[in-house]
Amino acid sequence: MATNLNVTELDFDQIKSNLKNYLKTQTEFSSHDFEGSGLSSLLDVLAYNTHYNAMAAHFALNEAFLDSAQIRGNIVTRAKLLGYIPRSVLAPKARVNITVDVSNELNTNPPASLTLPRGTKLTTQVDGRNYRYIVLNEQSAVLSDVQANKYVFDNVTIVEGTRKKLLYRVDNDIENQKYQISDDDADTSTLRVLIQANEQSSSYDNYTRFESLINVDSSSRVYYIQENSNEYFEVYFGDGVTGKKPLNNNIVTLDYIFTNGPDSNGANAFTMVDNIGGYGTIAITTLAKSDGGTIKESNESIRFNAPLTFTSQNRAVTSDDYRAIIQKEFTNINSISTWGGEDNVPVTFGSIFISIKPLVNDVLNDNEKNEIMNTILRGKSVVSITPIIVDPNFTYLDLDVAFKYNPNLTDRSPVELTAVVRDTVSDYNFNELNKFDGVFRHSQLLKAIDNADPSIQNSNVRPYMFMTITPNKFSANKDNNFNLQFTSPFFSSGSSTNFIISSTMWRLGGQDVYFGDIPITGSTERQVIVYKVVAGENVTVLNNAGIINIEKGTIALNNFIPDNDSPDTIRITVVPNSLDLAPKRDQLIAIDPLRVQITPSIDTISVSGSSGTIDYSTTSRLR
Repeated sequence: MATNLNVTELDFDQIKSNLKNYLKTQTEFSSHDFEGSGLSSLLDVLAYNTHYNAMAAHFALNEAFLDSAQIRGNIVTRAKLLGYIPRSVLAPKARVNITVDVSNELNTNPPASLTLPRGTKLTTQVDGRNYRYIVLNEQSAVLSDVQANKYVFDNVTIVEGTRKKLLYRVDNDIENQKYQISDDDADTSTLRVLIQANEQSSSYDNYTRFESLINVDSSSRVYYIQENSNEYFEVYFGDGVTGKKPLNNNIVTLDYIFTNGPDSNGANAFTMVDNIGGYGTIAITTLAKSDGGTIKESNESIRFNAPLTFTSQNRAVTSDDYRAIIQKEFTNINSISTWGGEDNVPVTFGSIFISIKPLVNDVLNDNEKNEIMNTILRGKSVVSITPIIVDPNFTYLDLDVAFKYNPNLTDRSPVELTAVVRDTVSDYNFNELNKFDGVFRHSQLLKAIDNADPSIQNSNVRPYMFMTITPNKFSANKDNNFNLQFTSPFFSSGSSTNFIISSTMWRLGGQDVYFGDIPITGSTERQVIVYKVVAGENVTVLNNAGIINIEKGTIALNNFIPDNDSPDTIRITVVPNSLDLAPKRDQLIAIDPLRVQITPSIDTISVSGSSGTIDYSTTSRLR
């Protein structure tokens, strides 16, 4: 008697087994040998076909959701439904002053003003490779009264890449006509969209990118942009209701720059290629080296940012809203942290704090901060909330690394093993730290070191936190006040005679001195002192140079002025109270590769067994 076929299995072998069991219940096939007959091949075909259909249905369903889609076109489409447009490749930007000297020109009557056109070309070299930079925006300068016979273009933004123009004719017989940018490495932030009535027209209408429905009507000159299924960006216009609709035979001009992305980040010496207004004696002064170049937004980044942007609805209310909006519209971000004033120290109600670590430098420059405050956040912030940008606060780590190894399990020398461990520490620093959620997890680093080579038996890491200050020197009218906030409370041995902090040498009153500390009677805080070493003994030179709060992990330094011949910087080092270190708010943790001391030693027990215990040594908890 026939039974129902089990259709719940998706695995090929199980599908074939289900088909076989079903046929065995049929009287027509009761005498067949399913293993050796031609029916086995037919069952293979049926099982494969069922398996393929099941997998195709499974993949198709996955592509319908943002979290599980693998094809970029589907990810972009799902993100668009949330109002999110992926970021394009971004060209590195630099800022320069350009001075045109006409004093040696034959023309004795130079014009009153000179124009620096968009697209004026410069060149630079990074790692032996030449790159072309161009002026991003047109700028004018008048003949300088201060510098005779010179035109000075101040604070000019230049970007790496090549300028390109594409012209399209509007044909409204094509439904939903779109105008594709033909370079997949185009920087859409440099895009200019212009429309002229026809080919003979000399006037252009400038269209701006759509950002919000506010004040957008049938006459608004806005354009829309999206990434298509071929991973090219394309431009389209309004329908006459939400944005002005171009007329038939209008000419659409797409003026943009395509770029090499991050390849020329860090360029700081530029040479002019073109002349300006016919003049060729041109000097360029770099104000800010190039940075901010990056590749096209990745699939995982789209997956992460699209829901956040949708949640914020392009309005900045919560700290997460600020993070989402800035990440969407600002490019030079390696890591970002935002928090409310109620979580700040000290508490500042009515404020949102923003801290950004850029891709290249450690802090944002003033122009970038102004762009965020006056362009990106303008019109989105709630009136009662004041956004404040603060620079990242770095806590650097000085590591003592010791490991024991069995020489019988490796052909590497101690020097080679040390290099392997150093690379492991460097990889850990790059992958896990230098970001606002980058926690220094002691056990993870130990595990990475132990796994770096089969011969390594065990390891030990002693972390020390340090910051570097640059004080003003030998001037009574220059105050030295430093407030150092570390990522961890400090370790205290409980002995009042042991220093909590240590420092590098500096000079005061013609003597080599150091920072130390002493207890304060009736308080858990300690007082910073300045001392010198005489015949092996510490002699106090200055008995009040600041305050240490052990529990909060803060050091306030003041009341000291180093000599002129003192080192420019002083390194302040403390022992953390925990082996795991977690940043808060604007804090970042980074391992200084120059301050990683690695000590290899042979594991005598692994080599000699119980007799090796005699010479076996362990690493102390502190230096």
